[in-house]
Amino acid sequence: MVNVIFCAHGQLACAMLDSVRMVYGDVNVSAVEFIPGENAGDIASKLEELVSNRKEEEWLIAVDLQCGSPWNAAAGLAINNPHLRVISGLSLPLALEIVDNQQMLNVDELCQHLEIIASQCCVTWRQPETIEEDF
Repeated sequence: MVNVIFCAHGQLACAMLDSVRMVYGDVNVSAVEFIPGENAGDIASKLEELVSNRKEEEWLIAVDLQCGSPWNAAAGLAINNPHLRVISGLSLPLALEIVDNQQMLNVDELCQHLEIIASQCCVTWRQPETIEEDF
């Protein structure tokens, strides 16, 4: 079982968790908000509090933006914890995939799976071309 934390700017992490709960009900995911006035150190403290008692377990922190403060805070923890991974691009499709697979895959397999899913999540709808029939 991979323990999961959503961490993002503003209320996105909590809103994402609420959306996931609309689909699955209760899930094994925590959410950490990054609110105005905080810095990466503040976020790191919140994340460390969640992870500290279970450092030997596998963890995935899903953040919104690579190189943003949530990413920097999570990556700082991952440097010292070989069981912790960080992935960016948190979206509802990724969040649902995380919950779908957190019990079946280990943390590295889950990250590989999410990278594939992420490449499939952005799709542009285009007007179908009409084909005129010859009469």
